[in-house]
Amino acid sequence: MRSPKKEPFSASRIDSKFKIRNWPSYNNALRNRGRLDFMIAEDLVEVWYNKSSSNNRGRRRIYSDKAIFICYQIRCLFGLRLRQTEGFINYLFEKSSFKIKCPDYTTLSKRCQTLGLESLLKENIGEKEFAHVSVDSTGIQTYTGNEWLENKHGKRYIRRIWKKLHILIDDQGIILANSTTIHTSDDRSQLDTLLKGIKTKELLGDPGYDGDAVYQSLLQKGIQPRIRPPNSNHQLECKELSTARDKAVEYQQTNGYQAWRVKNNYGRREKVENTFFRFKTSFGCQFLSREEQNMANEMIIKCHLLNRMFEIGRPESVRAA
Repeated sequence: MRSPKKEPFSASRIDSKFKIRNWPSYNNALRNRGRLDFMIAEDLVEVWYNKSSSNNRGRRRIYSDKAIFICYQIRCLFGLRLRQTEGFINYLFEKSSFKIKCPDYTTLSKRCQTLGLESLLKENIGEKEFAHVSVDSTGIQTYTGNEWLENKHGKRYIRRIWKKLHILIDDQGIILANSTTIHTSDDRSQLDTLLKGIKTKELLGDPGYDGDAVYQSLLQKGIQPRIRPPNSNHQLECKELSTARDKAVEYQQTNGYQAWRVKNNYGRREKVENTFFRFKTSFGCQFLSREEQNMANEMIIKCHLLNRMFEIGRPESVRAA
């Protein structure tokens, strides 16, 4: 059944304008986002080469994990290919008179798969409890040469191959967790992964996360779901035994979406949409890597860089009179 047409927003919201109060400091922060010193450690020369011994078979690794991580940070920040990354970093070291060398592009590709960055975004969370968190997903295009060949020679169109990037942010827009899946995966399947180790009172999500199982799982964890109900005219059979989701659906059917939005302060979820806008504006809509594990680690590194950029400086916007 086709969803009913959405009601337009109020004129005050459409015509509203915002201005930045801290433009001088924010403008300076935008410049500093292109600097390398917020990624490169002061003890770079000491930690660049691997000094730890290993009991594994084979030759000991030459470069440390921190060196590989720094190289990938520079690669993601400037959108470089692996060979370009190697040449760019070696040029920086030569100009800085550092007696170290960048790993070759083959080493960078292989070592990225074993970095173990799953807990990178959650390192500084600790026991902190958030007032609310927001969750959403977006598509990131993967590399494929078949699509170009098929379209060039006039054969049937092959749909672009995408992967889904799922993120969980706090009330300030900081990314707390992320995951990368195939484009056919259900958004609800990643909730447990994203919420692992996160303490919060509320969770905001779009209709893609709607479902009785999601509501029950969140309530068992002490989290109040603020998930938009679907636009459905289905009549509930037993109102006395209705679940939390049924009550949300019934309230929206009775009072309308705008009333449900105001009641649950659903506008707070717009920060996750803004986070995706900042992400794609800074890093684009495509993967740089081709291996599955490298793609996942690339998304973690980019989310980490976006958080670092936000820590350098953020705008303070207020509604203009």
